[in-house]
Formats: sequence, structure tokens, C-alpha cells
Amino acid sequence: MKKETISLEKTGLFSNLICDFINNDDQFKKHSSINIASVLDKIKKKKFLYRDVLTKTLKKQYRKTLFHKVDLSKVKYNLSQLSSEQSFTITTGHQLNIFANPLFLIYKITTVIAYVNFLNKKITDYYFIPCFWMATEDHDFQEIQGFNFYNKDYTVTANNEDAVGNLSSDFVLENLSKIQEELMSTEYGVELYHIYKQAYSQNVNYADATRSLLTSLFGDYGLVVIDGNHRDLKKIFSHDMKDDVIQEYVYIEMLKYIQSTQKKYKPEVNAMRYNIFYLYAGKRYKIKFNGEQYVTLNKQWSKEKLLEEISQFPERFSPNVILRTLYQEHIMPNIMYIGGPSEIAYWLQCQDLFDVRKIDYPFLALRSHFLFLSKKASKIKLKLDLSNIYLFRTYEEKVKHIIRKFKLLNIDTHLNKLNQLLLDIEKEIRTKDHRVLDSFFVFEKRISNEINRLNTKIIKFEKTKHEVILQKIRTLNDEVFPSKNIQERVISFMPYYIKYGKSFFNLLIQESSIFVNKYTILTEEDDINII
Repeated sequence: MKKETISLEKTGLFSNLICDFINNDDQFKKHSSINIASVLDKIKKKKFLYRDVLTKTLKKQYRKTLFHKVDLSKVKYNLSQLSSEQSFTITTGHQLNIFANPLFLIYKITTVIAYVNFLNKKITDYYFIPCFWMATEDHDFQEIQGFNFYNKDYTVTANNEDAVGNLSSDFVLENLSKIQEELMSTEYGVELYHIYKQAYSQNVNYADATRSLLTSLFGDYGLVVIDGNHRDLKKIFSHDMKDDVIQEYVYIEMLKYIQSTQKKYKPEVNAMRYNIFYLYAGKRYKIKFNGEQYVTLNKQWSKEKLLEEISQFPERFSPNVILRTLYQEHIMPNIMYIGGPSEIAYWLQCQDLFDVRKIDYPFLALRSHFLFLSKKASKIKLKLDLSNIYLFRTYEEKVKHIIRKFKLLNIDTHLNKLNQLLLDIEKEIRTKDHRVLDSFFVFEKRISNEINRLNTKIIKFEKTKHEVILQKIRTLNDEVFPSKNIQERVISFMPYYIKYGKSFFNLLIQESSIFVNKYTILTEEDDINII
């Protein structure tokens, strides 16, 4: 594939905060400036006490998971290495999206693997393990229930009051049967179908099914999949959960951060006074304080009773998205967290929170970003002489840019001359009689409005004249922004796997950004239908 890159800032897709982060702004440099020396320095300062508990728990989780013809040797080796003081993790995570879609979920995992491969090659005294943290305790099922395959949207339904990881995994099978014919069109597609079939039909719950799926796809790379919804792991974190009930430290520190940065950045997550959910009897409810007691929809506690239950049954309590960052880093020997822009934004809000709890804050790295162009789209881009920057502009911006190249009247050139003429007239009026200025400004405004109306009519005429060109722009734009969203957030990885198999993952790993941040544009040498 042909490769080109563009800076993230030039795409216009990223917030000011993320642009400052990738440019190592002073307030983020401590956690974003990553190199071999800084990684070694962090390792030497890293203290982690729970290797045995973590390793035993993960081995239990893998033993109760059923896999499809996968070689687990690299995964088992990495699980055993977790107990070594010389081993550390590089982690990403996400919700349990149906069929591991869309593309950006795959990009997260391949970026982690790329970093691990790089660090294991460069730092031989230590060992790095790629990890994926499953957000099994989320209960917002709407965020994961849909996927797009060959330009068709699919939706699954299930009970969405429980943590999604606890759901029976067979709710996915109906949609698997709907896409079976497309999957079975190639040898790789047949393989993928059976991976899905095994994962979702043979495992008891959706968490185990997702572990099975991700291990079948990435077990050859040694990926370790982690489910934090486990009593032994939560027992380690129970003291921190109790302290949040007593001190409300999450709310206090988050509020401080937001107040200190709100003039410059919009917060990704608002400060919340209550950060713990109650997991019981197939339900997940937020625990709140009503002035007298701590309550959910169907239960209440005094403070003493709530603290007592957290101690006795930590598995019944579930951290929210902010408290989960502390939980994750508390129970893992993690050096680096790799996430998307939204994740990095809320992790950055947690810096002071980690200091208060005396938990090591990881390096943060943005996952790799890719745009795949078909051979057809690439030809259109070339014929229209469209730069990579304009690939990421809206359809209307692309149209205006292209039409200017072909239209019969270049209004901008004449407008510049007119503006200079008006400026000269204004200067002359100022030297002779200021009383005429107000009338002149009215005249100037009227001319500007008429010029804009003329320009609109010219563009409208040119659109009609160049309908073939407009159709080409639409074709290109739909490939970059299918369903009016950037490609990686809509398109499935499945069409690529059907065609390339795991060579597709190898390509992503090879082209992933390490210690730099670029948007990578990859053009296929032959056409593939992805939308």
C-alpha cells in the first residue's frame, strides 16, 4: 500500500487540548514526553505489590474461556511473565463492542502491540506485555449495540440494566447469521465467521466471549485481556472506594482541575460527587447520598453499613469511568496507557487525583490513526488535485475548493482589487471630510453583500455545470466520512480481514506511530469494497 502522513493538527479533527498534548505543552510534558530514557526512569521508580493476585486472577479467567483453534502459547507465556518483577504492561481498553468494531478499536490494540514490540527490542533488561482492559462493567448498552458492515447498519438488543460483561453472549448470534454469507466469501472470512461463532455461542457471558474473540484475533501477538470485574482484584481497591465515600476525593480533585483549566479547555468528563455503582442481582445502579443515607433505586445504607459491605463484598461495587483509571493502575504494573482523543482528555483530568492517592500515573500515548483510501478514491483525489489536508475537510469545503479551480470567474482576485480600491477611497475621505465616512461605510457594506450574493450564484451555477465533478467529490467524501463521521468510527475491520486476514493487523502494527503522532493515509493497490 502507498503511505502518506499528515499532522494531526492539520486534519482539523482534534481538540485544542489534544493538539497541546501531542505537542508536549508544558502542563502535559511530564506524561506525554516519552522516550527510551523516560521509560527506563519510570520503571526504576515503579512499585507494584499485586503481581501474584493479578496473575492468578487472569489465569482463572482464561481457564473458563473457550477459544476457537487458537495457539495460546504466547498468551500463557505473558501471563506467567506478569509475576516477574522485570515485566511491565502497556495497556489500552474499550467497551465490548459487537464483533470488535469499528476500525478504531482495532487501531488501539495494534498500537499497543507496536509499542510493546518496539520497547522489547530497545530495552532488553525488562519485558513488556500488551494488555487490553475490557470495560465489562459498563451498562450503557446503546453505546455498543450497533455496527456497520458493507454500508449497512445492524443493531442487537439485550437487557441493558446489568453490566454488559455479565450478559449472555448468545444475543449476538442473530446478527452473525445475517452477515454469514458475506463473511463466508473468502478463506479468511470463513475463519472469522467460526471465530465469532465459537466466541459467542460457546462462552457463558459476554466478557468471556470478548476475551475469546480478541485472543483468537491477537493471541499470536501475546495480547493479554483483562476483566477488572473480579472479587480478588476489587478487594485490592476496596480501600480506595471506601475513601471516596468518606472523603469524596474524586469530586474534589476533578473540580479543582476543571476550574483551573476551563478557560482553555472544555472538560471531557464533569466532576461527579458520586463515583461508585452497585452491582447486584443483574442490575447496576449509581450510589447517591440523599442527605441521610446512601441509596440506589432499591437499597439504602448508612455510611457505616456501606463501608462494611464494600469491605465484605467488594465485587458488588463498580467504579465509574474516572475512578476506574485509579483502579486499573492500582492493580496493574502499567507503564503506559494508549487511548483515543476522548480517553486521553479524561485521563489528563486525573493527574492530580493520582498524586493524592499516591498511585503511579502512567505515560499517556495517543493511539495510531489511519485513513484507508481505495484505488478508486485515490484516482479521484489525484484527478481533482486535492491535497491530503482537504481530504479531511467537509463536503462543502471540498466543493468550494474544487469549484474555484474550474469556475469561469475568479471572484477572489477581483474582490482583492475591489477591497484595495475601497481602502484607498476611505483613506482619501479621512484626509478631506470625516462627515462622509458613515455614508461610505454603508456603501461599502452594501457592495460586500452584493458581491457575496454574486459569488453564491456563481458557485451554484458552477455546481450545475460540473455535476460530474461533484459526484466524484461525493464518492471521495463518503469514503473518508461514511455516515458523516470519520472512517475509523464507522467502518468495520471485517472487509479488510476477509481480504487480507491477519496480514491486515501486521500492516497496522508496522505502520503504527511510535513516539510521534501522525494521521497515516494508506492507499490500496487494488479496489476493496468497504462501505
